[in-house]
Amino acid sequence: MTGERSCDASSALVFVIGLVSGTVCIIASKSLCEGTARGSDGEVEPFHPPVWTSFIMFFGMVFALPLYLILEGVKRVRARSNQAIAAELAAAPEVTLKMVLNLGVPAVFDLSSVLLLMAGLMHIPASMWSLLRGGCIVFVALMKQFGLGTPLSASMWVGVGVITCAVCLVGLSPMLNDEAPTAADADGAGEGNVMLTGVLLTVGGTFMQSVQYAYEEKMLTGETPAPPWLLIGMEGVFGSLLTFFLVYPIAAVVPGPNNGVFEDLDNTMAQLRDNPTLVGLSVLFCVSVFALNSMSILVTFMLSSVWHAILDNFRPISIWATQLAIYSLTDGAHGEAWTRASYAQLAGLVVMLLGTAIYNGTIAVPGLPTKDLLAKSDAKSTPALTRSPLLTQNAQPGLEFGSGSPYAQQRVAIDNSSLTEQLVGVGVNK
Repeated sequence: MTGERSCDASSALVFVIGLVSGTVCIIASKSLCEGTARGSDGEVEPFHPPVWTSFIMFFGMVFALPLYLILEGVKRVRARSNQAIAAELAAAPEVTLKMVLNLGVPAVFDLSSVLLLMAGLMHIPASMWSLLRGGCIVFVALMKQFGLGTPLSASMWVGVGVITCAVCLVGLSPMLNDEAPTAADADGAGEGNVMLTGVLLTVGGTFMQSVQYAYEEKMLTGETPAPPWLLIGMEGVFGSLLTFFLVYPIAAVVPGPNNGVFEDLDNTMAQLRDNPTLVGLSVLFCVSVFALNSMSILVTFMLSSVWHAILDNFRPISIWATQLAIYSLTDGAHGEAWTRASYAQLAGLVVMLLGTAIYNGTIAVPGLPTKDLLAKSDAKSTPALTRSPLLTQNAQPGLEFGSGSPYAQQRVAIDNSSLTEQLVGVGVNK
């Protein structure tokens, strides 16, 4: 495996952009859920379309496809005068129809995950939502142990147990709010039921995401060495098509709160026409999704797992801090207030960071052998568990950035060329 890598100016910039885009992505989607507009019946109502936000997310991923084609074209032009690049192009695996179609299978799992997660975000604060997603580590760890035949050490199981406690603490935190609003949602359920629904949907979406990762590791890793931007772009294409042609027709007949169905597309379009702010937030969400996916790819192949862990740990903090700031700046109209439940969420955050450190071997458990997973860029480390194995465990895409993934089972030489040269000058897998 590759060793630790220094964080130069280019890597630091990628890290910051990844943190900002990840924060903006969640804030924009949560702001969409808090909007109101006139629907198709002329009445002002909340903007609560989980299918629409899922479609926007996948559509944002589609833009990775033209980026891949541009990089591929530039590389082929440079290959005419650069024998090293020409040799890499000739040796790169060929992009086949089977490879592209194989990418549609994890997109089905991803679609299920996104629908549940977006629906959950509509019912709970963004800070709680981001912390609950830490449960992905628990689910993936369980699947590695019992489904993939990759046993975890005793100290790693201690970390999983601590992370589970943190998720439970965050999920139960709304029970501490005695000043919770009394308003009911569209179904007439109380605030407590709304929050419980959001927690369950988010945990369910996190579970489906872990199923996607387990499937990729079991069936596709190594068999589908797709270039990273092609992978992201095709997942966006498959996800967008499935959402529009499969999920929307189903949502139009399943009973629900949106004009009597789960989601009425005509009603969503009417609300978007009535409120330009919702359109702007949708565009911002779409752009930030593309930026987040692009920066996640760069972080995977430019930095070590230590920086991955830092990015993962900072994102819930940045989301929460931003929501608190928005609440203060808008006099409570938007964002999140600090309540009694916030103390439990803060405790949950601390416990989750502790559990993550124990799992990764950063903090040793007395009496148990401990291995520093981050220092070794181990494929069992939390940064690798919470990302698609098609990216983190595939060495070939890293050649685009001068080095392989720190989690790949193959050592790749590190090139000292500039970021621009890395992006356009080295072979992209075909």
